[in-house]
Amino acid sequence: MNTKIVYAGAIFLLISLLGACTPKEDQTNEQVNAALEVIERILPEHAHRFILESIENENGKDVFEIETINRKIVIRGSSGVAICSGFNYYLKNYCNALYHFRTGQNLNIDKKLPIDFKKIKKVTPYNYRYMFNYCTFSYSMPFWDWEQWEKMIDWMALNGINMPLAPMGQEIIWQRVFKEYGLSQEEMKDFFVGPAYNAFGRMGCIDGHGGPLPQSWIERENILQKKILERERQLGMTPVLQGFTGHVPPAFANKNPELKITNLKWLDFDQTYLLDWEEPIFTEIGGKFIAELTKEYGTDHLYAIDQFIEMEPSSGDTSYLKNMSKTVISGLIQADPNGKWVLQTWPFITYDFWTNYRIKAYLDGVPDDQMIALELFGENWGRTGWHKHEGEGWYGKPWVWSIISNFGDRVSMFGGLPQIAENFNKVLQSPEKENLSGIGLMMEGLDYNPVVYDFVTDLIWEKEVPDLTIWRNQYIRSRYGILNEDISNAWEYIYNYYYSKSGLFEGNPINNRPQLIEKEIWPAESSILAAKNFIKASNELKHIDTYQYDIVNLFRQVFGQYAGYLLYEITSSYQDRNLDKFDSAVMEFLDVAKKIEELMGTREEFLFGKWIADARKCATNYSEEQLYEWNARAIITTWGKRHLYGYAIKDWAGMYSSYYLPRWNKFFESLRSDISGGDKFDYDNFIRDIMIWEDNWVDLREEYFRSEPSGNPIILAKKLWDQYGEKMLHH
Repeated sequence: MNTKIVYAGAIFLLISLLGACTPKEDQTNEQVNAALEVIERILPEHAHRFILESIENENGKDVFEIETINRKIVIRGSSGVAICSGFNYYLKNYCNALYHFRTGQNLNIDKKLPIDFKKIKKVTPYNYRYMFNYCTFSYSMPFWDWEQWEKMIDWMALNGINMPLAPMGQEIIWQRVFKEYGLSQEEMKDFFVGPAYNAFGRMGCIDGHGGPLPQSWIERENILQKKILERERQLGMTPVLQGFTGHVPPAFANKNPELKITNLKWLDFDQTYLLDWEEPIFTEIGGKFIAELTKEYGTDHLYAIDQFIEMEPSSGDTSYLKNMSKTVISGLIQADPNGKWVLQTWPFITYDFWTNYRIKAYLDGVPDDQMIALELFGENWGRTGWHKHEGEGWYGKPWVWSIISNFGDRVSMFGGLPQIAENFNKVLQSPEKENLSGIGLMMEGLDYNPVVYDFVTDLIWEKEVPDLTIWRNQYIRSRYGILNEDISNAWEYIYNYYYSKSGLFEGNPINNRPQLIEKEIWPAESSILAAKNFIKASNELKHIDTYQYDIVNLFRQVFGQYAGYLLYEITSSYQDRNLDKFDSAVMEFLDVAKKIEELMGTREEFLFGKWIADARKCATNYSEEQLYEWNARAIITTWGKRHLYGYAIKDWAGMYSSYYLPRWNKFFESLRSDISGGDKFDYDNFIRDIMIWEDNWVDLREEYFRSEPSGNPIILAKKLWDQYGEKMLHH
């Protein structure tokens, strides 16, 4: 035997034993390393200036510290997320910098990182910091690849999120489970929805719509889900996986007619199938699902189970409801003794079915320590449930206060910051808040208003709601790197108009189905003055990415309203039979629309072509490409059936020339023909024809859509302003 090899092996063994880490130490090192990698991706030139260290949490709560030692920035945290949050705090408050996965970023940091500051320590009051609505996976992320997900996870870590919803990849698990009950992959095709409708299939609202889902997609999602979960866990997040609601495939219901199965109906879609909890096989299927899910993806013991999103149980009897939830949690605990049920409280915001007694019965079926309730609509006091119920809070359950803010990922500037601040302050001060344990973001879409999400995520690390004026000024500094008079004035107008009231209040008329309008639309004076001041700030800020995004977003909004005024002019001239005035107003409307589209084309965030390119990129053959493009087109226009038309409509470049303006041109041609002595315009017939045209458009596959931004947003914004801005100011 070679004695050198033996000696080397002994030394290696000794080093290994001395350096061996406990599982907890391994996990700690992994989280510190994962946090370092986040910093290396965001500030590669400065990453060497940071020293990262792990510290213990405080009373179970995440904590971070930041200080300067020997000209190095030392960030300590109790998790990877806490460390990243400390880094983000340093970026925003000392570097006047900002990272975002979308809506621009400001990372123009001087070579000399700021080191002259006192030690900072922040402890979050919240165990749970939640992220995502099921709908986000349909309206914003159905065609994302790993590169996009990596940026999203980085942003979550920087902003303190530790409890992301993670429902992807479950289709391959369902295939395996129902194979044990005799269902083939072919028979499962009526169950799985298309990629853009995944949220509504996973919530049990619809079956099969937008499909059949190719096996290649199912396997792609499986791989992507593993990467997502691995990265989230490396950073110390606890992802929420899917649990069993009772939703079963049509083929399973047809093969087992002896089972008690409820038909649920969502809007104008075909019914789905909910296996009744009283059937013994209910617990069996749920257990197999959790076992298979855990084998494939591991588990953090959190499971989303939402049986009745915008649908009602078959019985309102309180004992029935209580026994139902008791059976659901019993089955979950059998499959995972440490499991917790994560429940959206969205069904409980109205009293049509869910009275206090029924809600209490349903929640009382689950021990308090085995459920986490998610309150969704925190920015709307009238639509939140925690303060309405006699049991206070959510009847003893730990609960998470969240905002939805955006429905359908609609492209519009809005977001009630005062309402968010006021309502959350009410929560914090209320003796009825009971077991408030978290804060979160439940947006249906990732949105175009970053100020709203920055405000809510900053609350994660505060015990009180900050003064909005002070907070806003620091936000502007971090967004642009400076706070000068022009940008301050612009934001005073922006804040007072767009961000002082809750909910979508100003859509773009260009996006609407063509129609005559009865009332004059005119851009609000505040929005016009905001645009004027924004342009004035361009000399100093024109090279800042966040500024370029914001000027496109603001001008898209303001001049879209001006197009609405032109529609009123078109309506008036049509009614007056004034052909010259009609032609002039139509020409100006089309010119404004084309200039807005050109301006939006300078930013990836507003490119229809990027949405289509992402969809096509997921395909492995031409047939799949057609299916994915159909999904991508349908979800943002016709949606499905007729009830949800335009719910997720997008104000994007490429949509104008392809979808909106062709419809308006047909409309204008019909009106002009009427004025000129042709057939009298029949609006009902026109809409019937337009709906057929829209359905045909969804089926199209146009060869080329620009998926890369081009043009200078500042030059194009100035061009718009010079042509129409002063005219708006002096209206």
